[in-house]
Amino acid sequence: MEAARRSTDDPAVRKAIVSESLHLLAETDLRMPPPYVARKILDIALHHTGCEELYGEEKRKSNLLAEELLKELPGIPEYDPADFESRLRLAIAGNILDFGIFADLDIRLAVQAVKSAFAKPLDRAAVERLHEKMEKAEKILYILDNCGEAVFDRVFMEPYREKITIGVRGRAAFNDVLSGDLAGCGLEGFARGVVSNGAAGIPGTVLAESGEEFRRVYSEADLIIAKGQGNFETMNENAEPIAFLFLAKCPVVIREIGAEPNSIQVRTINF
Repeated sequence: MEAARRSTDDPAVRKAIVSESLHLLAETDLRMPPPYVARKILDIALHHTGCEELYGEEKRKSNLLAEELLKELPGIPEYDPADFESRLRLAIAGNILDFGIFADLDIRLAVQAVKSAFAKPLDRAAVERLHEKMEKAEKILYILDNCGEAVFDRVFMEPYREKITIGVRGRAAFNDVLSGDLAGCGLEGFARGVVSNGAAGIPGTVLAESGEEFRRVYSEADLIIAKGQGNFETMNENAEPIAFLFLAKCPVVIREIGAEPNSIQVRTINF
């Protein structure tokens, strides 16, 4: 398993991590969202090795790649920095590229991956609802997904930065953004504030597992924007106005929402 490979070079320890993880999966309630299970597997690796940050190098490389890709945007005719939908597609492009996996991707191939974000079908009614809501909102909570992708989020958030509080993970969860990663994403001091979703380390957002400050910011927001499938899987039954921006990659999510594989999703609930 990936967690075992990243956390240690010791074959015996790797075997123990994989064995315990498989035992966990055999006993897991399949009704639980996948991010819960992912956190438990990461905790198994941590227990055996004490290694907390497994994706530090990938985070650094993915941010550098994303910054290089921003320089290529003028050469992409489909991208219009003045257009809301265009910037939104760019924000989701990081989910298409999956920086955690492709941090070493050739820049030319990376540009092609970004271009694909401008050719995929999109729910324009949902885009318009989101645009209108963002214009009217006074307080927006923008919950990030992973490093690299967050560099593109910066471009999307720019016109609204004075309204936005950035939400980050409170504990390492794969290559997701922590407060200490914001500088590398060009987001340190970028918005009106930053709030951590707590120490659970789930690659998603669960209010019951979040700290008091996060719950306060969440409840006071006029709009929550949540990036990535992990946030969708853990927040899609919440009662607040939320816009989910992600690429439909997981078979479970694809079945649940009736989407085409690798389709761009802009899903709005409660507004």
